[in-house]
Amino acid sequence: MTPQDLLIAYALFGIPLGIGMGLLLGLVARHEGGWGGYASFRRRAARLGHISQVMLPLIGGFYALLLNGTQLDSTWAWIGSGLWVMGGLLLGVSLFLAAWQPRLKLVMPVPATAVFAGAFCFALARFAG
Repeated sequence: MTPQDLLIAYALFGIPLGIGMGLLLGLVARHEGGWGGYASFRRRAARLGHISQVMLPLIGGFYALLLNGTQLDSTWAWIGSGLWVMGGLLLGVSLFLAAWQPRLKLVMPVPATAVFAGAFCFALARFAG
């Protein structure tokens, strides 16, 4: 398995999973007061969690296409892929946890930083290798 394979697998499984989460959220969101109302933090965090579970795998698949080349097996590509996938999965989880218990929003910077660092590693893999 290469870093590209990991990102493509994340995209192929993560996008349908994120869409399924959106369908489940729609069951609650169709009620006016669902998750505390339209402008509530709980509902915004849940919606952002759903979107992150769709878009981060999609962007990860795009990065897999960008990494196609000689730098594919570089250390930076491996580190970036691991940070991107783990950070992406944990960011969605932390957003849903924050929607459930707002005080848990304090854990969100950790996976968000991992996603940022993964994107930076992809740039290093592409241009520093």
